Amino acid sequence: MSQGRSGDQPMLEAEPLHITEQFQHKYNVLIDTDIGDDIDDALALALALRSPEIELRGVTTVFGDTLRRAHLASHLLHVFGREDIPIAAGRQEPLQLRHRPSGVPQAAILDRNEEFSVLSNCSGPELIVQMAMSYPGRLTLLCLGPLTNVALALSIEPRLFMAIRSIIMMGGSSGISLPEWNVRSDARAAQMVLAAGVPVTMVGMNVTMRCQLQEQDIVALRNTHSPQTHLLSQLLAVWQRHRPRWHPSLPYLHDPLAVLALCSPELLQFEEMTARIFVHGPLQGFMIPRVLDGPLVRAAVGVDAEEARARVMQRLLSPLSLQIT
Repeated sequence: MSQGRSGDQPMLEAEPLHITEQFQHKYNVLIDTDIGDDIDDALALALALRSPEIELRGVTTVFGDTLRRAHLASHLLHVFGREDIPIAAGRQEPLQLRHRPSGVPQAAILDRNEEFSVLSNCSGPELIVQMAMSYPGRLTLLCLGPLTNVALALSIEPRLFMAIRSIIMMGGSSGISLPEWNVRSDARAAQMVLAAGVPVTMVGMNVTMRCQLQEQDIVALRNTHSPQTHLLSQLLAVWQRHRPRWHPSLPYLHDPLAVLALCSPELLQFEEMTARIFVHGPLQGFMIPRVLDGPLVRAAVGVDAEEARARVMQRLLSPLSLQIT
């Protein structure tokens, strides 16, 4: 990948900082998420809030009922004591429709009378532009869903590709081409984002499927008596009831690994490679890495799965937002 801009924070390859240095060099982050169906989005958002390397500046929601997703994200931020973080509901329909957007079953936990005062008046793409221009060269986008909001933001503001420090996306594959959900849900948007000139770190499905919560982790969340772990246990239970029958009952840590790619990059191995996305024909939504011409990405090719799982759990169970391994 390209080297960082002058005065930037350390690149992802850097060795972990000492604790005193970490508080001085936090990453300004905006999370774009399709929270509410698969459980990994909620786990990733909670992990970001529990990671002292991250200063979360905003949350945008994407794909389907984005207002309902924003309400769920707002509730999670409230439980974690971060009502100061703005949330914006983003684009509901993809730029290139391939299948019907997924639902938001985890929003069933919400109280009908709950007020969501932190919701922004601007749209998801507008909030991305606003935050990037407020932190020029210093904002990292953590993209946990289809890339529709980011593609629209790049279209709204031509200078945006220079203002965003980097994009870390959960999606695609660095190995055998697979029709991964986030990319195939809006292949056109993914193609636009990868071609925009922003440095992209990609954590693909071939890597994330190596890392899965264990039964003892579910029990630990259930038995740790805090409002935060109670909420995550609630959402896990809803996800287990509503997941497709062919999905395992223990969740893969797809999106949390994207957070770790920023906070704990030493747990993953990366290679630079091309990533070409097909938007037409029988391969629509497929990403072909390495072998064809395409934009360069910094792609995860391996992970210390056990250590990554332990790191995620340590932070989710921690009662202190500033605790670090």
